[in-house]
Amino acid sequence: MNRRLFMKTASLLGMGAIANLSCKGVADASDSRQHKRFGLQVFGVCLELAKDIPAGMRRLKEIGYDTLELAGYNNGNIALFHDPISLIDYRKMAQDAGLEITSSHVRTPQPYYTTDNKKDVLDFWKQVVDHHALLGITYLVQAGIPGCKSVEDAQLIAEILNEAGRIVQDAGMLLAFHNEVNVAMRVTPGGKESMYLLTGRYPEGSRQIFDILLEQTDPGLVSFELDSLAAVLGGNDPVFYLQQYPNRFRLMHVKDREELGASGMLNNENIFRQFYQNGMKDFFVEDENFRSGHQFERVEESARYLQEAPFVS
Repeated sequence: MNRRLFMKTASLLGMGAIANLSCKGVADASDSRQHKRFGLQVFGVCLELAKDIPAGMRRLKEIGYDTLELAGYNNGNIALFHDPISLIDYRKMAQDAGLEITSSHVRTPQPYYTTDNKKDVLDFWKQVVDHHALLGITYLVQAGIPGCKSVEDAQLIAEILNEAGRIVQDAGMLLAFHNEVNVAMRVTPGGKESMYLLTGRYPEGSRQIFDILLEQTDPGLVSFELDSLAAVLGGNDPVFYLQQYPNRFRLMHVKDREELGASGMLNNENIFRQFYQNGMKDFFVEDENFRSGHQFERVEESARYLQEAPFVS
């Protein structure tokens, strides 16, 4: 589908879903409705949470969140605009607030993957696994992609993800890759730079990095965490990817430019319907505008949106 046409269609569909929610979902909501279980990626409240983590976590529980996905991993600690806190101590604060940590975002320190530093990347994952094993979490998520300028770069990244997935799996967890907007970039065999064109034609043989990773990672070792807004901003349809790869996306980030449902860019009803149809259930709210000064207010609005949305189980 033409990217501009898709963005326009997605916007109209999203606005329709929001209108339907405001007319029907909120009216049907009642205090007796069943509480829905969903999580929060802590990056979205990182600045305000850092001021008083135990109190902030209690507030998140009161707002309606049940699970957390970590960010800020650094050598066995969480350091997210605050002094380093061991993973075990961080989990204790979450448990005291009634929250469960089920996933953790990790960024490998190598800016590019090469055959020469492959062992270093895998040694890093062994360290990550050792530090997270005591948390009892389900998912370890690679939060971003290293530099990728060619099809060969993407193939090497997929190869290393497969080996990292084996390390994570042997420790009783699942490795997932989180798509950011830049995985919509295209690369060519032997290329020197990734490309993203708003007009014109891509060179013959060019491929989207995201597609290469999906095709060349082992489904038994590497899953994916679908970031719905990142997909749309990259010109991709989240529903298409959920349909095309029904067994690959085990997790989902639900997000918007502001609080959920604010922009009308996403048809969340269709996205959730396909996500559930694929048999998946774990998702996290993410708010990347973390310098807004109103982080808790925004994630509270997002939690309310999810609790009132008739299409969220």
